Amino acid sequence: MPKRRERVVRHVLADGSIKDYRYPVGPARRKRKAGDTLGDLIAAWQSSPEWKALAPKTQANYSTYIRPLMHMQHVQASRIERKQIIAIRNAMAEAKGNGASTGVVRAASALFGWGLENGWLTTIPTLKMKRLKGGHLPAWTQREADLAIAKLVDHLRRAVVLALYTGQRRSDLIRMPWSAYDGRVIRLTQKKTTTPLVIPVHPALKVELDTWKQDRVVGTTILANKFGRPWQDSNLSKQLGDALAKIEGFPAGKNIHGLRKLAAVNLAQCGCSLHEIGAITGHKSLAMIQLYTAAVDQERLAEAAIIRLSDARTAKTENA
Repeated sequence: MPKRRERVVRHVLADGSIKDYRYPVGPARRKRKAGDTLGDLIAAWQSSPEWKALAPKTQANYSTYIRPLMHMQHVQASRIERKQIIAIRNAMAEAKGNGASTGVVRAASALFGWGLENGWLTTIPTLKMKRLKGGHLPAWTQREADLAIAKLVDHLRRAVVLALYTGQRRSDLIRMPWSAYDGRVIRLTQKKTTTPLVIPVHPALKVELDTWKQDRVVGTTILANKFGRPWQDSNLSKQLGDALAKIEGFPAGKNIHGLRKLAAVNLAQCGCSLHEIGAITGHKSLAMIQLYTAAVDQERLAEAAIIRLSDARTAKTENA
């Protein structure tokens, strides 16, 4: 009998160790049916048209956060219990924080949801599973942004400025070419959502961009590292984090994504509607913008309420 071919996939487990997993390929894969192992389900999901339609960044995130489930790869997918996923979620929260635990829940929900839709499962063990609070990256304050802009070296300072005035994700900031800027607007298509945007350039950002363009020696992207080369995602985050940690009085735990939130907050404080904010940040979900700007909305509504109360009492006194 000919030897059955296998596909070897190397995964980094939650504890940092590396393990190889082997999946059969060829005709045997076509004979699979509902009730096969979790490893089979994962392999089928990651070979599906739905998976291929995901953005590369989403695929990478799902792949990362599905790895903690791989110790159960030989268990029948239909026998995976809710309590097992919760235990993995809680272990991830303990090891890497609530943000990582949320990533596990999202990835597992996507996996099991695909399995239900495609006949592998009859129930979803992650249905309505709660995500642990505190998983969102914290927003910057304007004082923190001003402090960073004043203290950072130029190639890191530019990243803060561009993020502050455009509200874009890190992946779009580092990919943004000089050709996207025409002196009046920045045109881009967001990598994650493929949303096309035309962002009018704030006067303060225009001064910065025009200065940077004159100083540009090499490279085609607006942002570049100290060698004049385009940034890599992880390199920008690490170098910015290390530099911020050296600024006296700067709080720990701030990430460049927090500047996207600050950009939304600044727009909300100016009275912009959710749709107007979304036109800058490119958010497709108004609920996410509401999450970013909840404190601003509360303060604005509370102030309006007190003004109404004051006006009403003044009118009552005048009419007495």
